Order: sequence, then C-alpha cells, then structure tokens
Amino acid sequence: MVFLVTVIIGSFGVILSIIAPKHVIKYATRPWGYCLIRGCGIKVRIEGLDNIPDEPCVIMYNHQSAIDIPFYCGFLPIEWRAIMKDDVAKIPFVGWVSKLTGQYFVARDGSKRDTEQVKNIAKQIRNGPPVILAPEGTRSPDGKLLPFQKGGFIIALLARIPVVPVVISGGYEIMPKGSLSIKPGTMSMKIFPPIDVKSLPQGKAGREELESLVRDLMMKGLGEYDTMRIAS
Repeated sequence: MVFLVTVIIGSFGVILSIIAPKHVIKYATRPWGYCLIRGCGIKVRIEGLDNIPDEPCVIMYNHQSAIDIPFYCGFLPIEWRAIMKDDVAKIPFVGWVSKLTGQYFVARDGSKRDTEQVKNIAKQIRNGPPVILAPEGTRSPDGKLLPFQKGGFIIALLARIPVVPVVISGGYEIMPKGSLSIKPGTMSMKIFPPIDVKSLPQGKAGREELESLVRDLMMKGLGEYDTMRIAS
C-alpha cells in the first residue's frame, strides 16, 4: 500500500512540480502523507496548530521513525520547506519532487561546503515559508531524544526568525528504525509556542541556549506522551 500510494501520488507530484511547483505541498505532498497515514490504520492527534506564527520560522521536530515524515506532510496545514540531507535528493519520487520544489539540502559533514549551504539557507528563509527540520539529524534507534546537530540552530540565529519546537510521538511504536512493517496505532503532534531568538545572543552562547530551550520542551512533550500512554 505504501509503495502504491507513493508511486501514484509521487508521479503526479513530479508532473505538478514541473508545471506548478507552488501547488505541490497542497495537492501532492499533503494528500500523499494523509493517504499513507490513514491507509495504514494510524489514528492522529494534533495539539497547538495555532502556535505556528504567520511569519517565517524554523519548525524543529524530534525524529523517532520514518513514518514521522508522511505524518507531518499530511497533517501540517501550512506551506513549508524542508531542510534535509543531500542523500534524500537521490530517492525516487521524494527526491525528485524535493529538488523541483525548492527544498533545502545540506551535507551535514562539517565541510566548507556545508557551512556555505547553511549560510545560504539562512538568507533565503527570511522571506520564505516556514522551514521544517529534525535537529537530531537522523532517526532515534530507541525513541529517545538524540544529541542535536548544530546546523538548524545556527540557521535560526543567522536568520533571526522564531523556532517552533514540535514533539511527534507514537512513530517509534508504529515503525521503529530498521523496520519495514507499519503497525496500527496513534501518532501525536504537540506544537509548542515559538521561541523568539532575537532575545538570544549571537554565536555559540546563543546557539547553546537555544538548543537547551528546544531540548527541554521536547523532553517535556515526550514525558507527557509517556505518561498518557501508561495511563491508557
């Protein structure tokens, strides 16, 4: 089912990204995520959509599972651009559409090229739609929060735009890292109020403070989910 949905809607997305790239999120990416999540029998719970500001921002989410991506694609009712690893551009359909619709790619290897990519993204996103990224840089093998990569925080501070922490829960139980099967279950998305980075210092001190604020909120959200899961 996942393959069939991806091929059918992905093919349409490739065509649409060539003739009308501004409409891909609404008419291809969002339907793809929605159909995949609902088709796999996954229930959805969303909290805090009104915390996403009507201005450029960086949305940071924790990354437990590959199913996180179709989840936010299908249920974030906004226009957005993603910051993703260069390797994603090589994936059929997903990579093709991502490149054609102006998604952002970074090497994440600490190279000079990686630094230039980060600076260029910071310049572009000041006037663009919200950008979404996973500061952990990869999926968690056990559902717990991994150490953060620096790039997303540097981008937010350079661009001087708000950071919106988001906790996605349930993906690890539904499709843990390394699994090819998807189990029915419930996925939750908790969106926290934006963090105003303009009040933070520039440089390393500001980045470390921003990282700490985001991590604390994500840990809070994950703790609330664990409590709720035990209670149910």
